[in-house]
Amino acid sequence: MSPGEPKGPVIDAPTYRVGVAAKMTGLSTHTLRVWEKRYGAVVPLRTEAGGRLYTDADVRRLRMLRSLVQGGHAISGIAHLDETDLEHMAAALPAGRPSERPERFVDVQAQFLEAISALRMDEAEQLLSRVALSTEPSEFLHQLVGPILTEVGDLWEEGKLRIVHEHACSTVMRGLLFSLMRLYSLTDARRSVVVATPKGEQHELGALMIAMLAAMHGWRVLYLGTDLPAEEIAYAAVDAKAELLLLSITSLSAVDTTREVATIERLVPEAVRILIGGRAAVRPSQSRVQASEELSDAEVLLRA
Repeated sequence: MSPGEPKGPVIDAPTYRVGVAAKMTGLSTHTLRVWEKRYGAVVPLRTEAGGRLYTDADVRRLRMLRSLVQGGHAISGIAHLDETDLEHMAAALPAGRPSERPERFVDVQAQFLEAISALRMDEAEQLLSRVALSTEPSEFLHQLVGPILTEVGDLWEEGKLRIVHEHACSTVMRGLLFSLMRLYSLTDARRSVVVATPKGEQHELGALMIAMLAAMHGWRVLYLGTDLPAEEIAYAAVDAKAELLLLSITSLSAVDTTREVATIERLVPEAVRILIGGRAAVRPSQSRVQASEELSDAEVLLRA
């Protein structure tokens, strides 16, 4: 290299350091680093000292990714897409509609995933606890807990997280949701709701989410946990004089779901409303049972 010749790569395009890029994209510097390191969303240039340099193309891409994540897409599912696909998806977002996810939730999600990937469970729990205590419970579930669980599941299926990471996430969520359910519980509540998962259903987080919402809306919650025979669920509903029975079903087959729910319906008085929710929720034919995959539908019943 001749004297006076510049060191490092010669960059003709305009470039921005990480702090400037964060302001231009609306993302925190932490989120920028996580999206680059874990998802390969962009590959910034580097200074001779190793600092990140983002181009105009990087900024445009990050802005599109941010809009799509705020619109409900998981970063793990879109980070690998090219600009054409991202532009088509961004164009499909409702025009003039405010972002559904505030920026702080996007950043907290990135920090939580980084903590879980390093198995820093205390850090992950403290992070979520701070947000939970400063956020309306329904918003906390819809805008943070749900997207986190979806992204962790996607990353596990893609082999980007190990089973231990998925279990660590579930453990943190389970403890937090159970604590929040207890926090909102009223000992003198007049209305009773039973929450459980039927026989064969081991996934608990959906049931804990709805139990937390029920407690928040002033119901006395009898939370029974997972994998309970139909006869036991029905007994509890009758014994507790429940007005509402909520069942979370995520992984049961349609045949098993139909059998268990039909038995519960037969044993529970008609005055008890029954709602099943989750990815595997299947309503038996000619049934009074309601079925929905959306947490918001259960919340409508709880508010009534």
